[in-house]
Amino acid sequence: MNKVMVIMIVTLFLAGIITIAMPVKAQTTWTVDDDGPADFSTIQDAVDAADKDLGDTIHVYAGTYSESVNVVGFTSLTIKAQGAGHSDKSVKVNPTPTGSTNGFYVISDGVTIEGFEIADTNFGIWFEGSNNKFSNNYIHDIASTVAWWDGGVGISLWDMNGGSNYNEITNNVIENIERTGILFDIAWTDGGTGINTGNSIVNNIISGTPWGAIEVLNAEDTTINRNEISECGSWGIALLNAETGIESNDNTIAHNNIQDSTGDWGVGILVYAWAGSAEENNIHHNDISEISGSYETGIWIIGNNNMIYHNSVDESTVSNPYVDSGTGNKDFKNSWD
Repeated sequence: MNKVMVIMIVTLFLAGIITIAMPVKAQTTWTVDDDGPADFSTIQDAVDAADKDLGDTIHVYAGTYSESVNVVGFTSLTIKAQGAGHSDKSVKVNPTPTGSTNGFYVISDGVTIEGFEIADTNFGIWFEGSNNKFSNNYIHDIASTVAWWDGGVGISLWDMNGGSNYNEITNNVIENIERTGILFDIAWTDGGTGINTGNSIVNNIISGTPWGAIEVLNAEDTTINRNEISECGSWGIALLNAETGIESNDNTIAHNNIQDSTGDWGVGILVYAWAGSAEENNIHHNDISEISGSYETGIWIIGNNNMIYHNSVDESTVSNPYVDSGTGNKDFKNSWD
């Protein structure tokens, strides 16, 4: 065996030893308690300690956390309130100074926020990114202290250029909100363009939203299903399009219960393509009642080639069950047919 071969064998052997000896970093579970033994006393400290890519978990125990939590640059992270829920509001994010910032500010992918009470802030959850999950949170008393267009929203997706995709907003209770319960926007007022794809807003309870309960702009393949909406202001659910050449197509609005919409517009479900297009959306199996305002309309379609079917609008409490202001829309087997 020559010297070159010996050197190669020794080198490979040493490399193998080094590889075996190097530790593999694993997921970590962190704990937060503002009044007891834990890894941290603030949620933000735990977030700052978590690995941005490994999928760490942060368990937050009972208490009121006077902070705005910034979650930036993650590809995977779970922040979960322990023992909390809609009826047990024991883990509260209540930023200080009150109302001037966000409960959670998320510019990340793959983040789960579950089980928190979020109150007295500008936005409950403000986010941008994909594959995030916000569930079982109780968000209330949200009001803007900056300007009417910059706050007062329970959960807000605000993306300048689209591309915040496959996020899930489920099983939240959102009430007493200055503007809108859930808002998915592409920041069109700031010159943004683009589409957000494949997001879902499902099984939420939303009430006390003077502008509207759910508002989605420039979206495709979005699911808005099985939400309970009341006292929802101008509209219960609005699917809008705000950019020329951009589509809000192939979305589904189904099995929602909308009642008591009293506002400037007074519309249960509004599909409105005022700049681009809103086409081939499916609106079905929604129950709508007690709508009042300027238009007093159950379902209003200002777009083309949509499918509207198996919806029930209480004609004793809604003056105009259905208005079609587009072309090629198909409505069938609804309560007014």
